This record gives sequence, structure tokens and C-alpha cells, in this order.
Amino acid sequence: TAKRVLGVTGSPSGLTLDRGHVVVGQYAMGLDPVGVEGKWSNATVGELIEFLNEKYSGKYLLVGRDKLDHVKGVRQKLLGYECFLEANPEFAGKTVLTQIALTTAEHNELQVQVMDVVNRINSKFGNIEHQPVVFFHKDIPYSQYLALLSAADAMVITSLRDGMNLTSHEYVICQREKKSPLVLSEFVGTYGSFNGGALGVNPMDTRAIAQAIKDALVMSDEEKLARWNLLHRQVLTNSASSFVSSFISDIESAHAEAERH
Repeated sequence: TAKRVLGVTGSPSGLTLDRGHVVVGQYAMGLDPVGVEGKWSNATVGELIEFLNEKYSGKYLLVGRDKLDHVKGVRQKLLGYECFLEANPEFAGKTVLTQIALTTAEHNELQVQVMDVVNRINSKFGNIEHQPVVFFHKDIPYSQYLALLSAADAMVITSLRDGMNLTSHEYVICQREKKSPLVLSEFVGTYGSFNGGALGVNPMDTRAIAQAIKDALVMSDEEKLARWNLLHRQVLTNSASSFVSSFISDIESAHAEAERH
């Protein structure tokens, strides 16, 4: 794009301008895996994991945590989940989606649309003993959040457009024991870096989301392990420290190159 718009010469390493060479690189932003693992190892988190495992014993637990705005695709996720329950009635009484929707200062109309879908799913598939969607329109304490990620049988992220989405990285770290699958929008920056470890979906394709949820829940232990290993390797490789070190290294190299010329 830069070559077409600016009319400059490009190479795999960057762009050549009148003032010199501009280095262009791809730098995957990550998190601090050691820091997250330290918080995950806290005794409180372990107790909460045990509580959730007991609470949802015999059921499949799906989780999501997104801002409630048009970009994060919460409504698309719920529509896909509804399609999954309609197409797979054998899962209707034993699958729960716990969705944390972070409050934003706008999009009141979207909130109404999302709650309409939540209420429709719970009315259609729920009963006095079972609630298919547990919806939190607020954030929860970090210890509860880590426990929820750890107890999940799958995480579903259906952003219409997103950056690295480090929630997916936190999920991978918390899944060191269960190795549960990740359903991830193809329009999230993290998707490409995960090298096929996640189950990719087009968030505008309701049936594709439904099928990905089913694929995640019936996946063999061998495939879960193979996919998690891919995801975990990328989370460790694309950490916050590696982002900083690679970025600074390229800046220093570019500066040295400019000094030589």
C-alpha cells in the first residue's frame, strides 16, 4: 500500500525514501506469560477452579470476555451459539456459555439487541435447572476470570475486527491442564500468529460459529493437545518482552544503517 500511495521503492526490509531507508517490520504484541502464570498459581484461583468444576460437572462450559461494542462481535457469538443449540439438541441441556461483557459508554442500542438474543436463548433452551447463557454486563475480579478460563471447555472469540486480543493468550496459559480448544475469529490479529492452533471462524457466518463450537466440544484429546502446544508455543514466543526486544533491536539497526550513510 505504501509503495502504491507514496510511489517509493520497496523491499522485504522496508521502504527507500529520499532521506534514506525506512525499516518496516511486523511485531506481534504479547503479554507476560510468567506474570500470568504466577497469578494463575495463586491458591484462591485453585479454589475457584474446583468450585467451577463442581458447579458445571457433567456440562460443557464455553466462555467469552469482550467489550460490548459493535467491533467485538458479542451478538454474532450469541447467534452462533443459538444456532449450535438448535442444530444439536443433545447439547441444549448440558452446555453453558458464560459471557463477560465489559461496559462501554456507548452503544445502548447494541446492548438491547444482545440482551434480546440472551433472553431468547434462555427462554427457548433453559429451564428451572439449567440456564444456557450466563451474562455478566460488568467485569469480574481477575482471580475469578483466570479460574473461568481454566475451567472452560472452549473459549469463543468472534470479533469483527481486532488487534492481538491478549484474552486469547491468557486463555492458552490458563489451559495448561485441560488443553481445551480456542474458537477464534479470522479477523483477529492473533489468528495468523497462532499457525492453525485455533479453530478459525468468519464471525459473520452463524453456521460456521455453530460448527466450530461443536468441533471444539467433540474434539479428541490428541487433537486438543496438538493444538494447545501450537498455541502455547506462540504465546511464549510472542511475549511482551520479545516484542520490546525485537522492536528496539530493529530501531538500533536502522539507526546504525542511517549513520553509515
